Amino acid sequence: MKKLILPVFLLCFGFIASAQESKTSFFLDHNVYSYRINPAAEFDEKPYTFFALGLGNTSASLLSNLGASSLLYPTVDGLVWGLDDAISTDTFLSKFAKDNIILPQASVNILSFGHQGEKGRFNVEVNLKSDNYFYASKDVFAAAKDGLYTGLKTKIGTWAFQNMNVSTSSFVEVAAGYAHKIGDMVTVGGTAKLLLGVAGGALDFNSFHLTSSDGDNFYGSADAKLLLSSTLFKIGTQNVGGKNLYDFSSFQFNKVGLAGVGFGLDLGVTVEPVEGLTLGLSALDLGFIKWNSAVNGKIEYSNKKIDVVEDALELQVADPSNETRMLNYNIHLSAKYRMPFYDRLSVGLLGTYQKYFKEARLGVDITPVRPISIAISGAYNNFGFDFGAALNVRIPGINLFLALDSIYFDMTPQFLPVSRGITNATVGLAIAF
Repeated sequence: MKKLILPVFLLCFGFIASAQESKTSFFLDHNVYSYRINPAAEFDEKPYTFFALGLGNTSASLLSNLGASSLLYPTVDGLVWGLDDAISTDTFLSKFAKDNIILPQASVNILSFGHQGEKGRFNVEVNLKSDNYFYASKDVFAAAKDGLYTGLKTKIGTWAFQNMNVSTSSFVEVAAGYAHKIGDMVTVGGTAKLLLGVAGGALDFNSFHLTSSDGDNFYGSADAKLLLSSTLFKIGTQNVGGKNLYDFSSFQFNKVGLAGVGFGLDLGVTVEPVEGLTLGLSALDLGFIKWNSAVNGKIEYSNKKIDVVEDALELQVADPSNETRMLNYNIHLSAKYRMPFYDRLSVGLLGTYQKYFKEARLGVDITPVRPISIAISGAYNNFGFDFGAALNVRIPGINLFLALDSIYFDMTPQFLPVSRGITNATVGLAIAF
């Protein structure tokens, strides 16, 4: 298997560690990280300063219409992969949608501090982020189940798919933000970000076609490219049959270094047209990272005889090249109304538009006493329905923040989603005074 692209597929997901920010937290009062959703978020009524080291705001999210039940199956001999001969093709393929998406993301706040005054607010952060994406059509799994296994054994059938995409990026984010109130109605804000790439990768399988010919042989055509960028490893090459191929048996760990550089920008505005009603618009993660290539490979052939899996998936060395990839942007449109009969109760609506994720979320917040704010929310997005809850506690010297955007969640004992995965968990602890 040393010539295969499959180890690369696993390598890409080995980096899974920018994350979805908690949407339910948007509805909370007194949340020091409210600028994460909108840099121009409402000002607290009292000035404050906050500082956090290592535990400021850490979140992990998983958005997917796949789960463990799509890939793992119980048998009398224990769990087996769906590609196993013990699992029928119809059973295996029934667990997949026409379009299958997995979006695992994570963000770890290393350092943050900031201050909010009466008219201005600034913040500085250092974060470690990982943003990952997997897309495959149902045809990809059909080709994997029958084409590359049963088909190669019998030399019968035709299997094809288009557009399987895997991407991963892990980077350090150094951010500085500022917001300013203009009069009594308008607040504007922005955050500038320097992005330092740790590891990145992209696999774009544009097309694959495998078919029987003359009754005894399989012939295939493929068009795919792979880019991995990291100083953490080295992969050697070897010449086989006049072709220069990557040799994954020569994989070696290397030193930590810079794999890419990029820039990002968050912009936001809020308006209070009438007392108690706040309207907001923000655009987050507008930017890019330019990745240096450590592995630049391709799978490219036409009408090639295929006898074993290695023949179909061998990775050839391509010319070195860098690649610029855009960040996974977020656009938020929001409205929040504080009840005139009880100013510690508010309701709100938050709309989110992202390249792979769209959602409308309705939330309610109550602050029975100033130190405690509790929010609940319900949402509908392109992965289904969602229900969340959040808590913010601010006592002298401490601000504790907990949020979960999905309370319903079927998991295995190993904490893997059974059917679909829609969740976002965030925890934060800051010194606030």
